[in-house]
Amino acid sequence: MREDAIDTVIGEDITFRGSLVYSNTLKINGNFRGTIQSSGKLIIGNSGEVEADLDVGTLVVEGKLKGNVVAKEKIELKKPSELIGDIQSPVLEVESGSRFLGNCSM
Repeated sequence: MREDAIDTVIGEDITFRGSLVYSNTLKINGNFRGTIQSSGKLIIGNSGEVEADLDVGTLVVEGKLKGNVVAKEKIELKKPSELIGDIQSPVLEVESGSRFLGNCSM
């Protein structure tokens, strides 16, 4: 994904704790703990480490995620992502080299 198509980026040097609510596209390259709610897209970059429960439109994981996920549209796990938690989504794409530990409901 082109960086110019991303509305907001949480950089590698940022650690954030709390709740996020947004509607467009967010990319996390840093550390985040808490909850995220969005009708838009969440991208967890290669250097991103997230420990949160998510309720989003679309989720793309390239980094590490620990938490439960509800995605209304789709979840994409890109190499070398790691997702630990239960997920619920109508579409799941898992790239070879990704790791997923949990339950999936489709």
